[in-house]
Amino acid sequence: MNGRVSESAALAPALSGGSVSRSGLALLAAASVALAAFVAPPLALLLLAGFAAYVLMRVDTLRIDFASLAGPAFAAIAVGAILGLASGIGVLFVWRMYCDTRWSVREAARLAEAAGRPVETSWQSLAHAWLTPFYGLTLVAYNAPHMIAGLPLDLPHVPIFVPMIAGALAVGATFDWALQRAADWRLGDLAKAPAAHLLAHHVIFLAAFGFGLDLSAGIFALMAWRLAHTALARQASFTAVP
Repeated sequence: MNGRVSESAALAPALSGGSVSRSGLALLAAASVALAAFVAPPLALLLLAGFAAYVLMRVDTLRIDFASLAGPAFAAIAVGAILGLASGIGVLFVWRMYCDTRWSVREAARLAEAAGRPVETSWQSLAHAWLTPFYGLTLVAYNAPHMIAGLPLDLPHVPIFVPMIAGALAVGATFDWALQRAADWRLGDLAKAPAAHLLAHHVIFLAAFGFGLDLSAGIFALMAWRLAHTALARQASFTAVP
């Protein structure tokens, strides 16, 4: 255990710069696609298609996990058959929110481990990263139904106190996390890579779903964020370990 932490800490300076830059570039890509979605939605779709094509050209092997897709696909089809197309798309939206949040939290934990900060990988330390997307989901449900690129999306309508409570929990947990990172920075002990990733995480989920803005632009931005991370991952690994 101690040996792994020491090895990760030794690699931390090499990994930190690339990871911080990757977080910033991925956030910039998401913002660009979101802005394009506001101005010209077809342009946003074209940019996403370009990102996806770039990622596909860079991967050595393409593997689709059909087993993990079977459950959400069946649930969406079943709900859509009973409650309508909008509800089926709502199931897919919730599933994607969960998957993207889980990926981001795991990435933050990986970066913290690589920086030699195992204490920042616990569920208590990363609870704030789940609460921000949860708040966005409750706000989308409160404002439902929606239209996404011409397709209907519906979720069970929740009363106003649900997003209010979720928002209060998210603000409290995120503020506590920010205070801890500020104290680390003050002491010169800040793990930059996980901090930058989690800051981008909060910005993207709040901007996409937490402010009640255009939902299509938010979904496009989240997709671009994930694609940009994937596109930059290989380049970051080559620069970190020459």
